[in-house]
Amino acid sequence: MGAYSGFMNTETMDGRWEELISIGRLMWERSLIAGTDGNLSLRIGPDRILATATGVPKGRMKADDLVVIDASGRRISGDRDASSEIRVHLAAYAVRPDISAVVHAHPPAALAMSLAGIEMEPPFIPESVLSLGPVARAEYRTPGSMELAGVLEENLRCHDAIMMERHGALTLGRSLEEAYNRMESLEHTAKTIWMARALGPVEPLPAPELHRLEDLARKAAPEHPRQRDPVCRRGLQDTGPEEISSLVRDVLARVRERS
Repeated sequence: MGAYSGFMNTETMDGRWEELISIGRLMWERSLIAGTDGNLSLRIGPDRILATATGVPKGRMKADDLVVIDASGRRISGDRDASSEIRVHLAAYAVRPDISAVVHAHPPAALAMSLAGIEMEPPFIPESVLSLGPVARAEYRTPGSMELAGVLEENLRCHDAIMMERHGALTLGRSLEEAYNRMESLEHTAKTIWMARALGPVEPLPAPELHRLEDLARKAAPEHPRQRDPVCRRGLQDTGPEEISSLVRDVLARVRERS
């Protein structure tokens, strides 16, 4: 078990490493990733994050393929380095104290739609409104770069599902299961839209019904930042970057110092 023999049995871990391994295997079985694609992380304490190590096939992970880092990306436990894409996870945790998990995958149908310039918004089916919320789209930046984490910050603050141009999807959750379920739901929605478009024109949900569903979603999750954060409520397009950048700038600066 290497370095993990010392901390895998502590109360802090409490079987969470097994959950990370299980979700990684599920992602591979459901073809949401291939090879060493994707990464997962789970917040296990105020300044502790359990994450997948770099270059690991998620369908065949072992305990030694995980690493514990702090909020600046510094390795606390484990024999390997976290993925360079952990910067995006750290940015998410910085601006979203309500979440405990981040999942990054390359769901093929959703990614194909993104490559073809087909948007998932406005929503076409009720389930995407209720389980995913609005799906954001982030412009392409080099995977694992500081620039990618920076360009994602606005979307991270108000969304639980983000399509990254040419680079798959990111989903957030209060638990690892919730973050994973959102990824699965995103891909299922993309497949449904794809098949429907192959049969003929597809119309989004009518505006009155969309408003009704959004009201149901608000009532189901009144504490979500979309309901409470002035930035999200006002609309990010009306927001100056100075209002949303300080936390992420802080995190990225700390990560840069560690690099």
